[in-house]
Amino acid sequence: MADRLTIDILQSLTPFHTDGSDNVTRASRDVLISLVKTEPRIHDVFFSDFEAAPEAKLVDLRSFPLATFATLFLAEAITKLKDPYNFHGAISEGVVGNKLREIYESLQWKKLGFQIYTLVYPDVVKDAKTNVSLRDFMTSDGHIWAEKLVNSVYESSWTRTIHQKIVKGKYSEQMYNRDMNALFVKLHLLDPQSVIPAYQFLLNQRALPIVNLELATRNYLGGPLECTVIQKDVERAEHKSSAPVHISRLSLNTDVDVHHGIEVDEFIVTECRNLGLWAGTRPDNFKSVKAKDRCRMM
Repeated sequence: MADRLTIDILQSLTPFHTDGSDNVTRASRDVLISLVKTEPRIHDVFFSDFEAAPEAKLVDLRSFPLATFATLFLAEAITKLKDPYNFHGAISEGVVGNKLREIYESLQWKKLGFQIYTLVYPDVVKDAKTNVSLRDFMTSDGHIWAEKLVNSVYESSWTRTIHQKIVKGKYSEQMYNRDMNALFVKLHLLDPQSVIPAYQFLLNQRALPIVNLELATRNYLGGPLECTVIQKDVERAEHKSSAPVHISRLSLNTDVDVHHGIEVDEFIVTECRNLGLWAGTRPDNFKSVKAKDRCRMM
């Protein structure tokens, strides 16, 4: 492995796809979805067969209100799914949106994003040809590779190349700051002490745009999570039917009320209600099964 590690590969490692999207942000959002699905108050009702991703178990959640966020995220999914039982009408959609917005715009959201982003970055960012990842450099004298990377930035040819791209209109100030932040993340993971010297050097390059050090303040998770990714699970939970346990199968002359989504209803009037999300109504989630229909089903 050591013979495959070169400064050229290290320089080329990037989290960005050819279309400009951030592969590490996408992976980070997947980890957060995994955390939501394994939140105890959520898991048994909506995702009982789901197991957390290995990375999710390493996330420190002491400064992030995961239980609250998970409840809000599930509540949003319920309101967006116009089910036949009117579960969506039992939740105040506007209140959900306001409370979610507070979290998405909070410092806690950014801190969680930085933590997850730097957690998954080393294994997600790889060289397409050799499959060498940043993790390989980190486990092979990371501080030395950080020094080599910083020295490559110090070279006048590096500054000249960036400057020419900007002059020709092929490189914007926004793209420059995006890539410099990616450089700072890379250095942070290899050797945290190498970040400030690199930043100060770039700050003094008059031929280049002003660089912003957004290492720990950037929104690495991006905007709101798409609740569509869990709507099938929500729909399955809402349609889950159950009959009273005291009804005997031999009582075929008795009509039975079959309820749908009992656990979802309980989730709404407990977890959602505790956050002020309950609209005060209950879903129309039961129907009476006639005796003749029960006989046919038997």
